[in-house]
Amino acid sequence: MVRYTALNGLYELEKTIGSGGFAKVKLATHVATGEKVAIKIMEKTALGEDLPRIKLEVEALKTLLHQHICRLYQVIETESHYFMILEYCSGGELFDHIVEKNRLSETDSRKFFRQIVSAVAYMHSLGYAHRDLKPENVLLDKEENLKLIDFGLCAKPKMGMQAHLYTSCGSPTYAAPELIMGKKYLGSEVDIWSMGVLLYALLCGFLPFDDNKLENLYKKILSGKYEEPNWLSNDSKKLIKSMLQIDPAKRITIHELTYHPWITAHSMKPVSFVQQTKFEKDEEVLSTMSAICGENSADIWNKLVRSDRTDYKTATYLLLLDRKLRGLSLKVATATRSYIKQEMNGANVPREIVINNFITKLDNSPRSRKNNARSSVNDVTYNVLPKENDKNNFTEPYVPARKRLRSKELDDVTSPVPAKRQPENRTVNTPTQSLTPDSRAPQASTPGSARKVMLGLERGLNRVRHVLTPKRRLKNENTDPDEPNILSGKGLSNVSATCSGCPKYVLSKLRRALRRKGIMCRQKGFILQGETEEFFSEVKKDPLKPISSQNSCSFELEVCLLEISPNDKRLVGIRRKRLKGDAWVYKRVCEEILALTAEDISTDPEGSSESKCPI
Repeated sequence: MVRYTALNGLYELEKTIGSGGFAKVKLATHVATGEKVAIKIMEKTALGEDLPRIKLEVEALKTLLHQHICRLYQVIETESHYFMILEYCSGGELFDHIVEKNRLSETDSRKFFRQIVSAVAYMHSLGYAHRDLKPENVLLDKEENLKLIDFGLCAKPKMGMQAHLYTSCGSPTYAAPELIMGKKYLGSEVDIWSMGVLLYALLCGFLPFDDNKLENLYKKILSGKYEEPNWLSNDSKKLIKSMLQIDPAKRITIHELTYHPWITAHSMKPVSFVQQTKFEKDEEVLSTMSAICGENSADIWNKLVRSDRTDYKTATYLLLLDRKLRGLSLKVATATRSYIKQEMNGANVPREIVINNFITKLDNSPRSRKNNARSSVNDVTYNVLPKENDKNNFTEPYVPARKRLRSKELDDVTSPVPAKRQPENRTVNTPTQSLTPDSRAPQASTPGSARKVMLGLERGLNRVRHVLTPKRRLKNENTDPDEPNILSGKGLSNVSATCSGCPKYVLSKLRRALRRKGIMCRQKGFILQGETEEFFSEVKKDPLKPISSQNSCSFELEVCLLEISPNDKRLVGIRRKRLKGDAWVYKRVCEEILALTAEDISTDPEGSSESKCPI
């Protein structure tokens, strides 16, 4: 593990829970309190033109204090890195929750949407527009409360929310028509449109406007026509329609949403929020801080109110405050007590000196020697767009660990990209925030019907079936490259079972399927790693269309043994993992590769005998 000296003694780094083009997100423990946090680590040299967006996100999160917005605890800046210490949301992305449930009930959708309305109404009241609202940018905590993330594309116009913006940004499938046409727009109105798409996704399980080709997607958005499934209630249809209005002036406002009958159904109160920008003073938390630092509460508070979130003491206070808000007891972490005890016993140093040393560590978090790296969030627009001003090119965050909502054609089919839960150490896509802007180019169409492919996987004589339980690899998994790993219980997520009993046979058929699709792969034991650049090379034939890295992906396929229950015979399965790149491309690749593999196994004349071969 790479050592980051700026975090030494402050945070204990654990596993990586997210990664991107220039950043990684690690789970960590805050030493003083023992609380879990997420640390977004970014190398300055890799940021390039995206540096303003990082500064923008930091400044926005310092201001925004809401129960449904991910909390920023501390920012540490060194000469080479940025470290954003953020609230850890163990429930994963809202997107994964939708995929896991296929679609949400109206009651569950209302619960989540009320929280989104509350957070967005709060942002708008302070003059902020998010501009990239989507299920991938909404996390769940362990109590399944929503937390908005990724404010790198947010805007705070100098003249207020009624001032027009001009930067076309966000995600195309959630973009309002005025953004598609490159017109000036109001941040509040494009957020309302995105919320309409988001609510539709919650209730339906797929997107209202979706297409493999960007130009077709834009035409659908500009038409404003979308399917209304028969399971949608009339009230749901009306609410979605009020948000997905082509004319921005006809769209429902955020204030009207807070009182909408669908929002307040079943005797629920209108959505409300507290317009707060400063964290509250809590005497009990200050007393606990005093026990840690050895200072009196008044002095601690005076320093906190002048804090700009760059010091460790503020992070300690906010973590203790959040712990109290969750109804948990306040306590000094064992590591802190051990530190003080060890220092006192080791050199017979008086307790006062040891405490003062700990205070020094709290007050002197590493940061950059340069203080000219601050930026305001009051700009009307941000000059970080590509040089080409083509209306068909969208400034979109590069999200290498994202999945797109499934197509409508797959409505009655189990998704091949099941949900994940962060705390269970899944090896599948982990949540990360949108990091860099990029332009999405048209993607090649998938040959044949995705529905038929998936039906073949699901129902083709039960030869391939998807196991969609939470994922955890066994602690005693095999390290011998000549033997496959054994998965059981909660280790069966993102795994497709086969009808074969021979892992080496399945591995050979998997390699053959990859070759048939023109995908070169590297093998290590029973793991195959491949990239899709050659597979989708036809997209690159048009030199006028910029190809972003989102049109390709790298992935990992592992042949393993599945132990469904102790008394059943072990099956041979294929575990899927996306390493980076576009989630929709990854989904299509998995569908087709697994379908070809299943076809090879079922049609091979030696299949019956091979399925019984020993490892």
